[in-house]
Amino acid sequence: MLPPHETFPYHCLILGTLTFVVSGKEARHLAGLAARSFTPVVVRYAYPRFETRAPFFPFMAADDVGTLYRGLDALDWMAQSGLLYPRSDAMGVWADGSEDQLFLKELDLAVPPIAFVAAIPEEAGFPGSPLAAAVEIVPHSNWAIAPGGNFPARLSACLPTFQLHADLIGLTAFDLIPHVLADPRPVSFEALDDFLAAKE
Repeated sequence: MLPPHETFPYHCLILGTLTFVVSGKEARHLAGLAARSFTPVVVRYAYPRFETRAPFFPFMAADDVGTLYRGLDALDWMAQSGLLYPRSDAMGVWADGSEDQLFLKELDLAVPPIAFVAAIPEEAGFPGSPLAAAVEIVPHSNWAIAPGGNFPARLSACLPTFQLHADLIGLTAFDLIPHVLADPRPVSFEALDDFLAAKE
């Protein structure tokens, strides 16, 4: 049984060791410049196991009084209340597809879930690649790139999000995104060259 997923019309780009999704009217243009990209995307969520950091993809959870949470509701309940119920159970899947049942205390619920992205059909791409960021391309902004973006709350809670000015589509974007991931802050057009030079 595969864990629950969300499907988005984003473009997924692989840039070296980084995998990120891009949204906005110009997302297709940026994706066309990447060596590898695909759309639409399937996103799944996993918590790392304490001892091994292996990703565990929950599809069901049960609290101490026996209330069951299924699908993405299980993930949301674990994120919001799981630390209060360490002896509660989570049922899910490891990255190799094997099913398992764990106590919540065996999972690191103090960190956000890890978002994994794959192409459709989702069965062929499980578990996918861990996402490094989500980038929204915007036509109007006072910044070249800045933290933030119009993404669903669950996805935004799991990874850094940015808004990239559409004028930077091209090689500059591919240089800029890894650097801003390492140093997430707004970068103005005036400071862009100095920001990139400082990261070389």
